[in-house]
Amino acid sequence: MKLASLTRPQARPAPIGAPAPAIARPAIQFRDVSKRYGRKLALDKVSFAIAPGDIVALVGPNGAGKSTAVEIIMGLRAASSGTVMVGNCNVTRGDRSHIARLGVQLQETRFFPSLTGREYIDFFAQLYARPVDCKTLIDQFDLGDFVAQRMGKMSGGQRQRIALALAVINDPDVVILDEPTVGLDPIARRDFWSIIRRLNDGGRRTLLFSTHYMDEAAAIASHVLMLASGRVVASGSVKAIVDSARPLGAANLDDAYTALVGGMPAPVLTEMVA
Repeated sequence: MKLASLTRPQARPAPIGAPAPAIARPAIQFRDVSKRYGRKLALDKVSFAIAPGDIVALVGPNGAGKSTAVEIIMGLRAASSGTVMVGNCNVTRGDRSHIARLGVQLQETRFFPSLTGREYIDFFAQLYARPVDCKTLIDQFDLGDFVAQRMGKMSGGQRQRIALALAVINDPDVVILDEPTVGLDPIARRDFWSIIRRLNDGGRRTLLFSTHYMDEAAAIASHVLMLASGRVVASGSVKAIVDSARPLGAANLDDAYTALVGGMPAPVLTEMVA
C-alpha cells in the first residue's frame, strides 16, 4: 500500500495578472504605541491587533493604561508615538472618519430622569442619517417591558440596556463598552452578558470591552488583552493565557491575572489577537 505524502501539495500559481488574495485588515491595531502625560508613561510601546468580529476583553488594574488606550481609539487623545489604525483609518494622523462607524457605551451614562427610554431612542435616532429602526433596538435589547418608563424609575440594569441601545443606534462596525456591568447584581450581569453576545451579531460587529471581572472576560470574550503598568503582559485566548500561567500555579483566568499582573512586568505571551 502506498502511503500518502505528508508534505502539503504545492498550490497552483495564480494566473498572470490575477489580483492578489485579499488580506483582512484588523478592526483595531496598535503598533508600538506610547502615551506620556508629562513624566508619566501611561502606555509603553503597546502593540496588539483585533480581528474583525472578535469579542475582546481589556483587563488590568487601575492605572494600567486601559482608559488611555480606549480614548486613543475614540480619537479623544493623541498617542505620543506609534501608529493606531481603526479599519482603514489612521487615527494617529488625525483621521477621524472611523468615528461614524464607532459605538461607545461609557461606564456611567447620565440620563434626564423625567424622559422615557423611548424618547431617548427617538431623539438619538434623529442624529444619524441611517439609524437602526427603533423597534429593532427594542427587540434586540429586550426593552419592551420598560422602554416607556421614565429613566428615573428604571433599575440600573434597565438604564444600562437603554445606554447600550443608544451606543449602537448608528449600527457601528466597532463597539467599545467601558465596564458595562459594573454595579449590577449577579443576575443582571449574566443577563447583560447574553445581550453583549447578541450585539456581536455572529461576528458582524467587533466588540472591545473593559472589565475587572475575570469571570465576565472568560464567559464572553474570544480573546483577552491584559495590560499592566502601560504594557501588554498577555494577549490571546482565555485558554492560551491560562496555559501560559500554569507554571505559576494558575488554574483559571483569575489565577492567571494575579500571576501575570502581579509578578511579570514584561510580556509573557505573544499570541496576538489578530
